[in-house]
Amino acid sequence: MPVELILAGNGPGELSGWIAPVARAARSAAGNDLRLTLALSPSQFASGRESDVVRGWNLFDRVLDPRTCLRVASGLQQVPVDDASALIHLGGDLWLSGRLAARLRIPACALVETVLIARRHAAFRRIFAVSDALARQLAERGVSPAKIVTTGDPRGDAMGTTPRAGTSPAARGEDAFVVSILPGSRDRVYTVLVPYFLRVAHALAAAVPDVRFNIIVSPYLSRDAVAAVRADASRQWPSLALKWVTEDGWAALAASDFVLTIPGTNTLELAMLAIPFAVVVDTTLVPLASMEGALEWITRVPGIGPALRRRVLMRYLARLRFASLPNIRLGRAVVPEWVGRWPPEELAKQVAAWLQAPDKREALRRELQETFALHPGAAQAIASSALELAAARGRTR
Repeated sequence: MPVELILAGNGPGELSGWIAPVARAARSAAGNDLRLTLALSPSQFASGRESDVVRGWNLFDRVLDPRTCLRVASGLQQVPVDDASALIHLGGDLWLSGRLAARLRIPACALVETVLIARRHAAFRRIFAVSDALARQLAERGVSPAKIVTTGDPRGDAMGTTPRAGTSPAARGEDAFVVSILPGSRDRVYTVLVPYFLRVAHALAAAVPDVRFNIIVSPYLSRDAVAAVRADASRQWPSLALKWVTEDGWAALAASDFVLTIPGTNTLELAMLAIPFAVVVDTTLVPLASMEGALEWITRVPGIGPALRRRVLMRYLARLRFASLPNIRLGRAVVPEWVGRWPPEELAKQVAAWLQAPDKREALRRELQETFALHPGAAQAIASSALELAAARGRTR
């Protein structure tokens, strides 16, 4: 019997970390009988190139763009689905995923890593929790234990073939260091953060001999943005030992002595690979950050928008306990977070101190390895459960 799964979500982190491994697991389980549809929900965290990147995976039979998703959820457009169908929420707006499933008259399930779904769980037949602790928290908040399935995190499947940290030059006993930089997957962030981090790299290279740098280039960035930043870097820092990594980025990261990045899904992925890293939030660059909900769109209004955005984000930072997902999940500071006004020269001193402290880096690597071990199998569990739901619907049609 033909079966269809609709995977709903958007944004680089969700697509690469959740949607891709679940889609591959579903393909492996159902073979030629499966029709896969990707519903790209509207997201302020999207780069705009998600559709192009996803089509290159050759995993999906159909891709619905954000405008189509909104029209279907609002009842303004119909999309045909197979009798045996189900929807999996894999990031984005829970309300929208629930509405899509309701309009299509198919069962929905959702993968979650926070308790936010407790307020909207009625729209979902099954809820996939990334941990036992989260499953207990959901039950405590009124979600029926019968609909909660602990699957683990599909990022473990996405990262499963990447070597874990420990292959850097310093780890092999060489004198050289490799520092990698993860500057985001959206053009407007990348074009500002790369020059900032390269100023840090320039100051670091003057203080620490034999240090090389990797800039990890996300496939979700536009070619024009990447080309412009590279050309500017060549003009300003021609002598910097710099490599632009456009393929196998995670392998390059795993072979690094230290990584600089910004808040996001990537912080949890770095932790899963036990790569020593720090999260940087320079408050002078705060307006680049995206915000949850309607505030994101309100603060884009010309005139009052930029000032309001900065004020809201600064107030948020003042209340923020942790910026990285590993520290948030643990409720304690494990990964260094450098939040505040960080002139490049001062940030370079912090990085230099970590490079010159191999025992400290190794202690961080071991703690990450012990705490965020990779556990493949979540993608298969999610896909199998959703396929069961779809098949059950098909039998009742």
